[in-house]
Amino acid sequence: MRVLLWHGWLLEGSGSNVYTARVAEVLRAEGHDVLLLCQEGHPERYRWIDGIGTVDADGVSDVVPNAADAASGRCVLLRPAIGRLLPVFVLDEYPGFEVKRFVDLTDGELAAYLDANVAAVRTAAAWHGSDAVITGHAIPGGVIGVRALGPGRYVTKIHGSDLEYAIRLDDRYLALSREGLPPARAVTGSSDDVLRRCVELVPEIAPRVRTVSPGVDVNVFHPRDRREALLETAARLDGDPSTARGRPSTLDGEVERALPRRDARALDDLAAAYDQEVPDPDAAGRLRALAGSEGPIVGYFGKLIPQKGVADLLVAAAASSLRPPALVVGFGKHREWLQALAAALGAGDADALTWLTEAIGVENAAPAARAGPRVTFIGRLDHRYAPGALAAMDVLVVPSILHEAFGMVAAEGAAAGALPLVARHSGLAEVAGALEGEVGRPGLFSFAPGEGAARNLAEALDRSLSLPAAERRDLSHAVTSFVARTWSWGATARRLLEAATSGPPT
Repeated sequence: MRVLLWHGWLLEGSGSNVYTARVAEVLRAEGHDVLLLCQEGHPERYRWIDGIGTVDADGVSDVVPNAADAASGRCVLLRPAIGRLLPVFVLDEYPGFEVKRFVDLTDGELAAYLDANVAAVRTAAAWHGSDAVITGHAIPGGVIGVRALGPGRYVTKIHGSDLEYAIRLDDRYLALSREGLPPARAVTGSSDDVLRRCVELVPEIAPRVRTVSPGVDVNVFHPRDRREALLETAARLDGDPSTARGRPSTLDGEVERALPRRDARALDDLAAAYDQEVPDPDAAGRLRALAGSEGPIVGYFGKLIPQKGVADLLVAAAASSLRPPALVVGFGKHREWLQALAAALGAGDADALTWLTEAIGVENAAPAARAGPRVTFIGRLDHRYAPGALAAMDVLVVPSILHEAFGMVAAEGAAAGALPLVARHSGLAEVAGALEGEVGRPGLFSFAPGEGAARNLAEALDRSLSLPAAERRDLSHAVTSFVARTWSWGATARRLLEAATSGPPT
């Protein structure tokens, strides 16, 4: 089958990016002819992409071959010609683009962005002869689908950020979602929760919604000995020249000097002083140091932005009676603030913690002001390195404040053997509930969000880490087996194709 996937951004760094990449990879492996439209700037990193080109209203450029592994299908990546402006839901760095939040776009900028993508999808679908078209996000994917192809000829996937960071905040996007979603053949979402939230906003889609859970590649994410996983990941990082562009350890000193000055601008400026897209130059050495740790390690994997709640994890680790070391893997403009928080917690600096509490809106951290625990930041790790880092964690915390569609990283961590600990809301609660139901332990893998979240998380960490080692191993084995049986990218891809080729559910 010829399948066109439209996704407005990259193939790493967020749940929807990873979702798109894995679905394209699986469809290609299963023999389909995949045309992937997105703005990924490094397709050479993906050995399942066979060719690269661009597309606009005038046609498709010559497709340049890309080094790819053999498969029964094919995947060509085309970049729609949208210019330098890239709209996003949450501000982040995208090299080569001027980034602007959807809600901050002028009407002219929004119209130009939509028109460019509509033309690209229309041109690409005709060139490809697509049998099925799947577009990402309630906006802009839905409206792009209907304007490019007409009613009933596309499926739109809901990812959650579209709802919370555009449609709820700006009537323009509510209007666009009401234009683009009802005519879709189907509207899919990663969880029942995200589809309920979407139906509240666009009730007409209720007969067309389908829950299509993301998957996990258990051939990649699986349990491993911590020392082995960390040392192998470190060795691979040693050979990665891109780490030279990452965050130098000398910036730790800059953070420590900015902290007593209460210099918020300096912390913000430091985040622009290095390439956020790559691991730290010292990441390999820091992983080797962790490989020698004897006790349990708690971890976080994802974006370093306020909405992800990472500050709550740092405060909770310090407030925990066990005070476990924390491994923070990720990237984002909030990193220097988190580094400052970790430094203040490590030094037991109550005055600095009071300032940080007010500056970044984290729960009052001053009571946690006692030396330690150690926090290790290593920057961003892509799909080549992520499995080893997750396998090294005893507990993976997903403390997100924002409503999540599913919590893919929690499932990946569980597949790698890390016990999940997630904020009990939105799609995260569905993931936790499924895993807690599997082991018969309600509440073990989740904590109450909202006011007191850091305190609740500290208690949940103590609860998990106080379990006997043998019991933790048994629980880890149970959740790993459950993920392997329940969440696979093959099932995700097949359900998307079913939604794209069958009528709306009755």
